[in-house]
Amino acid sequence: MATSEGEANFFGLREAAALVNAWRQATKLPIILNLDHGKSPAIIKKALAAGYNAIHFDGSSLPYEQNLAQTNEAVKYVREFSKTFDKDIIIEGELGYLRGSSALHKEKLEIKPQDLTSPEQAMDFIERTGVDSLAVVIGNAHGVFAAGEEKLHLDRLLEIKKAVGDKVFLVLHGGSGIPAEDVRKAIELGIVKVNVNTELRLAYQEGLAQEIKNQPQETTPYKILEQSFEGVKKVVVEKIKLFGSENKR
Repeated sequence: MATSEGEANFFGLREAAALVNAWRQATKLPIILNLDHGKSPAIIKKALAAGYNAIHFDGSSLPYEQNLAQTNEAVKYVREFSKTFDKDIIIEGELGYLRGSSALHKEKLEIKPQDLTSPEQAMDFIERTGVDSLAVVIGNAHGVFAAGEEKLHLDRLLEIKKAVGDKVFLVLHGGSGIPAEDVRKAIELGIVKVNVNTELRLAYQEGLAQEIKNQPQETTPYKILEQSFEGVKKVVVEKIKLFGSENKR
């Protein structure tokens, strides 16, 4: 589970943590709550205090050395917090330029060579920051692009994996809209976490629009949200199976 800064501000960091904790207790599953694309020390500190157990610090829009320095500071704070409160916290960094946003885009996706994560920089980055996970850019982007599917540069992923080995977990953001076969191959080549958001939002939106159309006079929220919930659930089940996570704990 994850919340962006915007989602966390809307829903509430403590509220999200309380809900996930309730699910953990009810399901007995090791559910992780991740702060996605945290871009400031303030939001990281608030998320940790609220009970998040994974932090993604995103300094990818910064010049390389600045990204490295700020990620390093985030790692130090997370490590100190973990030691003080005896908690296991995962800290993730990001390297490369991830285009798009979590929405449906009408334009064609254009990935430039300089957007991609450099294998050499990836190795330098993890050695100098000590992150547990690294979000890479290999042709992925945020959102779903109507003018064609995203195609992953699997050769670049292979180069990154060869460079970093098992020193870090590799993460694929922008998991919506990527061909299933590319996702399977990326997991085979070393991706251990795939972030999916836009496909869930679209399923929610489509279900809500259909229910309002079917029942224009209905005002009871739980009645008009049923199709939205079922649509989101369907996408989640499909992704769990695609990622090879079915019946795993």
